[in-house]
Amino acid sequence: MNASAAHVTAEQAMHGMLELIRTTPSVAELTPEAMGERLGLPIKRLSTDHFGYAQPLTGGWAFSVERQQVGTVGPRVDLIFSPVGEDRPAATPICTPDFGHFTQELERMGFTRQSAHGEHGRWTYDAFDRPGQHVEVYPLVAEGADAAGACVHMVLVR
Repeated sequence: MNASAAHVTAEQAMHGMLELIRTTPSVAELTPEAMGERLGLPIKRLSTDHFGYAQPLTGGWAFSVERQQVGTVGPRVDLIFSPVGEDRPAATPICTPDFGHFTQELERMGFTRQSAHGEHGRWTYDAFDRPGQHVEVYPLVAEGADAAGACVHMVLVR
């Protein structure tokens, strides 16, 4: 894949992640080539068990997607949206599909859903499970907004 074809939008990255989840029974067998094909990205191998891709997005954001060994948990694929620099940019550039639409797609794939809460009952993420796969989707909720307007901040797949 040439470099000009590699630059994708946040929406394309999230749809690629949904396709990766849909077509990958286990991240343990995922190769850089298969990951690149499903995401439509030029995945780079960083070490034997660590490979991925990162790029800036419009509106003060960047994203990364990587597969790595995580301690005793095993291999995991992470899609993470991060602000670039010190500012806290508006989430609009990374909010299509929004949290609700992204997670509805997981439920359509047959995942069961459960919300996880942290300190003081604060909502931290929604977990999705089906045989052989566990997905955690972390929200990005704008200050003063409710969960209905959440964007996807991070997706972890194992």
